[in-house]
Parts: sequence; structure tokens; C-alpha cells
Amino acid sequence: MRERNSQTELLRRLLRKHRLHEGVYLRVAKRLGVDPSYVSKVASGKIASLEIRRALAEELQRIEGG
Repeated sequence: MRERNSQTELLRRLLRKHRLHEGVYLRVAKRLGVDPSYVSKVASGKIASLEIRRALAEELQRIEGG
């Protein structure tokens, strides 16, 4: 549980950093076939989904150029 919380916090910080990159949730949602609001809830830690958390991390890495 603690690991999930630290991963969620890291994800939140990265998402705040990339707030200018509109469409992060939308791109991840389209890729996984889910609603963007669901992706948002996972990013905020309201819902747990390893698949979505991983997809968000991958999208942020892509944005970072890494």
C-alpha cells in the first residue's frame, strides 16, 4: 500500500509538471479504451489501476523525451 501511495504521489508531481501538455488523460484513455475521467481518478489516487498508472507513466516519459 505504501508503495502505491508513493507511486501515486510521484505520478501527481509529474502530472502537475506537465499540466501544459493538455490531453495526457485523453491520450491515455483513448489508448486503453476508458473514459478520461477514470484516468483522472487513477492519477489523483481515488481509484487504483496499475494498468492506467503504467500508461500514464509511459505517456509522461514520452513527453519528457525519455
